[in-house]
Amino acid sequence: MSAAWSANSGDDQRAMVYKTGPGALLDVFEDIEQQRKWVIEQDPHYLQTYPSNLRALATCFADRGGRLTNLRQVRTIGESVPEGLRGQCREVWDVPLIDMYSAEEVGYMALQCPDHDHYHVQSESVVLKILDDDGKPCPPGRVGRVVVSVLHNFAMPLIRYEIMDHAEAGEPCPCGRGLPVIRRVLGKQRHMILLPDGTKHWPCFPPHLWTQVAPIRQYQLVHRDPTSIEARIVIDRKLTDAETAKLIANLNKSLGHPFTIDFKYMDRIERSKSGKYEEFVGLDQGESRA
Repeated sequence: MSAAWSANSGDDQRAMVYKTGPGALLDVFEDIEQQRKWVIEQDPHYLQTYPSNLRALATCFADRGGRLTNLRQVRTIGESVPEGLRGQCREVWDVPLIDMYSAEEVGYMALQCPDHDHYHVQSESVVLKILDDDGKPCPPGRVGRVVVSVLHNFAMPLIRYEIMDHAEAGEPCPCGRGLPVIRRVLGKQRHMILLPDGTKHWPCFPPHLWTQVAPIRQYQLVHRDPTSIEARIVIDRKLTDAETAKLIANLNKSLGHPFTIDFKYMDRIERSKSGKYEEFVGLDQGESRA
């Protein structure tokens, strides 16, 4: 079996503990068309990358074609899985998406259940709690702050370490494994939008919200001030007035408030230094992204 990784740096660490077979690595900063050609050339059994890069890659395959005869599974790390990506992978490659929840400071925290899309906390190595604003554990269905204690990090112990992620607690899993369940990982605090009335929530921007209106290849929203949003887009032409009005209506419905939205045309929207990509940058977060 072969594997391909579209990552920003480093070697695959799994080979240190288990022989997995041949693998190949490509920098995630490569142009997405070059990535498509490279993946076709590698024709791997497994493909691993960031969710944002996987979505761009799947869209590129859908638009330009290309067969992957060996692919069994795509795996994602490093970012929250956006709405619709699992279905897109099924539609384009007819394979499942398997996500892993981890952090640089603590390693793996939760792995996707083999039978469902939710996650099982890896309680052998971490104690993970989802806490509300009062510091109490969230019941199933409630979103809260992720706080972890690492059980095997002897060089630098981390006790009740808040990693600035938010997640939704889940019901016990019918698979019978008995591990705590995370229904979904929403992402970092900075990805939340602050509405003028002081409430916050995670905005959702599924691909069809953009692509069904105009042939937009890349997008990013930046919350500049309390009442306005800068929408950065990569497109081969200018939006028409009708397309602009439709996009503004779609975005404000998702954002939950009638913001003033200013469009900025760009040749390319760069990833952060770590290779991650953010579709939404919250108020006061500026351009500094890890």
